[in-house]
Amino acid sequence: MGTRIVSGIVLLILLIGLLYAGGPVLLTAMLVISLIGLYEFYRALSNQHKPFQIIGLAAAILYYGVLLFREEWVRDGNFGLFFFIGLFWILMVLAVFSYPERRTEDVALTFAGVLYVPVLFSFVYFLRQSQDGMLYAPYIFWAAWGSDTCAYFVGRALGRHKLVPKLSPKKTVEGAIGGVVGALAICLLYGGLIHSYVEASLRTVLVTSAIIGLFGSVLGQVGDLFSSSVKRFMGVKDFGKLIPGHGGILDRFDSVLLTAPVVVMAINIVAHFGI
Repeated sequence: MGTRIVSGIVLLILLIGLLYAGGPVLLTAMLVISLIGLYEFYRALSNQHKPFQIIGLAAAILYYGVLLFREEWVRDGNFGLFFFIGLFWILMVLAVFSYPERRTEDVALTFAGVLYVPVLFSFVYFLRQSQDGMLYAPYIFWAAWGSDTCAYFVGRALGRHKLVPKLSPKKTVEGAIGGVVGALAICLLYGGLIHSYVEASLRTVLVTSAIIGLFGSVLGQVGDLFSSSVKRFMGVKDFGKLIPGHGGILDRFDSVLLTAPVVVMAINIVAHFGI
């Protein structure tokens, strides 16, 4: 427990520093995190499958390279379309000429890995680079990790009913509810602290905070369960051992990957409808 808490605090301090820096510093760090996470994902799959690991990692480097030098290409949507179509074509050609050693499911898993890790994680960067992004970006981690922490302690104290016993035996319904309530409270508190420093009214900030806390927690927990399903299916306990007390990069960032797009969408939806 002590190791887990200490490494968690160190990780949080590093992330706060990276979010403050933003720009190329943040993007470079995110590329490194994405490459490690994607490697962990493919390594877990390699017990039963043969994903095109080099192609997936190269695609992640290309994606973040374009974000660094031509960010507008990614934001206007055209690059994403050509990126995924091009990646799919390359994988299909490789699968055809490496059959039967490589199969269709290897294409799907390689493709899914690129979408799951580097692309979803890039929403952290999109939010940080937006207006008031330095203040809004931490919402992602308050919702994801705040939910994780509250779910853990509430589950240990009050957990009686198993949530998905065949997938994650230690997770409980009470813990999941505690995670949602905790994330909601943390995000509302954070919104109350920052509302004077952003270009939005207190009401707008609190509505945004509530949406982020609720949906961010729910989808963050879904992301955690999804990674558990991958680990259970592949017969591994953790994706890695890089972070003491937590496991690998994906073990710590699995909830963040689904929470990040939710936070971006929540802020944009509230702003669009003028709530």
